[in-house]
Amino acid sequence: MLDLQKYNYKEIILVVFISIFSFLINYLVGSNGVYPVDTFIHYDNGYRVLLGDDPIKDYWIVHGLLIDYLQSLFFYIFGNNWMSYLIHSSLLNVAIAIFSIYIFSILKIKFEYLVIISISVSLLAYPVSGSPFLDLHSTFFSLFAFYFIILWIIKKKNYFWFLVSFFLCLAFFSKQVPAAYFIIAFSILNLIFAMNNKDYKILFFYISGVFIFLILLLLFLFLREVKLSDLILQIFLFPQSIGLDRYSNYILNFNNTILDFKFIYIILFGIIGLNIFFFRKINNYFISDEFKILIVIIFFVFSNIFHQIYTKNQIYIFYLIPLLTGFIIFFTNSFNIKKDKILTYSFLFLCIFATIKYSDRYNLDRKFHELENVEKSNSIKISSFSKSLKGLNWISPYFTNPNEELEIMKNLLTILKNDQKNKMLITEYNFFSSILEENLNSPSRTFDNISYPKKNTIYYENYKKFLINKIISKKIKNLYVFESNEINQKRLEHLIFNYISKDCFEIKHINPFIKKLVLIKCNEFEN
Repeated sequence: MLDLQKYNYKEIILVVFISIFSFLINYLVGSNGVYPVDTFIHYDNGYRVLLGDDPIKDYWIVHGLLIDYLQSLFFYIFGNNWMSYLIHSSLLNVAIAIFSIYIFSILKIKFEYLVIISISVSLLAYPVSGSPFLDLHSTFFSLFAFYFIILWIIKKKNYFWFLVSFFLCLAFFSKQVPAAYFIIAFSILNLIFAMNNKDYKILFFYISGVFIFLILLLLFLFLREVKLSDLILQIFLFPQSIGLDRYSNYILNFNNTILDFKFIYIILFGIIGLNIFFFRKINNYFISDEFKILIVIIFFVFSNIFHQIYTKNQIYIFYLIPLLTGFIIFFTNSFNIKKDKILTYSFLFLCIFATIKYSDRYNLDRKFHELENVEKSNSIKISSFSKSLKGLNWISPYFTNPNEELEIMKNLLTILKNDQKNKMLITEYNFFSSILEENLNSPSRTFDNISYPKKNTIYYENYKKFLINKIISKKIKNLYVFESNEINQKRLEHLIFNYISKDCFEIKHINPFIKKLVLIKCNEFEN
């Protein structure tokens, strides 16, 4: 049985230092360059929730709804600005780092090792994105669930399983995947542990966490007048059709299955190897805490890797490297391995090397936001465009010259300000509502190639009805489209005309990147 190690003054100092460090590193990294479609996915929508809108009901979503509500809370507390946006993600980075210190302190990792591990976690967890992002929220809520299983193993308190399932629900309603993979993995573990220990109380607590969450969710939906049928459509049915297409079109190869995650595999197989060679040192090994922790680690790591293999989004799971390093030190100590310092120092060196490597790639080069090949020294202060975005250094992968992009955005901002009619904006630059402090009634959270049903798909009519009802209920007169590429007829069909006839609009070409569509009388809005 593992004993709880009490905190001492050095650990308190470490917690304070890491809290500041993990907050600042994420805040600074997140302010350096943008990939609009990802960076601002929750910006306007957080503001719209603050105004009274709700995801699902007022704008179409394909991912979980939790983060929009969380961001609205940060806007409410800290103001409607870029600082509030990054405080959101930076505080989550703090929570990840501090909880990691807590777990490894309980596992009796030496202080000097805690320092290295916690700094590495701070650098490799949220800063790869910087700004609030779906996949990272989902993964890190699942990470907290993983930590609660470890706490259950150590402290033998069954109520931790309630927290496991509750945080998995938070993860799922941040983004359905990777949360679904963790839910499957941890549910299997819960059943295994319940049957192995012949203690079905943990199953009861696990189910209770889901039950309480669903009760709270249904109550919330009722109070916000969000239909359960619409939630099922946008969170379960339509996303499932997207996911199946992704799986069927994905090509596995050595690079994306093995080479991309080589450092994670090295440390993981080091942990497995230690357990294979030294399991005789633990009495009743297969019912020991060490074996349980090993199994949980394996399930958790491969759930992360499985998601990264099949997602089209950026790779971000290198935070596993310092976490696994902490666990390999724990197993080294548990097995009382001779020359343990050589083994420990070797993996710590690997952890430091990987941290420097991936920090350079994702934090400095900003590869997460497709900015790897962008000359970031050309970035400009965006405060001249909007004071609410003060602190953001603007450079995106769309324009070589950020000033050109800024001028186009200024042009659109002026047009929107001067237009006193009810209007709708369709754009991947999802911050104009917040800047103008006006709801621009965007019908969808994102406008990429998969976020809403296309023509000749089974959910096409659902989205068509949603869009038309949105225009009617909000009494929209003018519809604006702003894209990073020149807008052609095919793109307008993709965004609008596949759902509403082009005969319903008078098209005004403001510039190659901005189109104004004036609604005129037509049968589609009379039926």
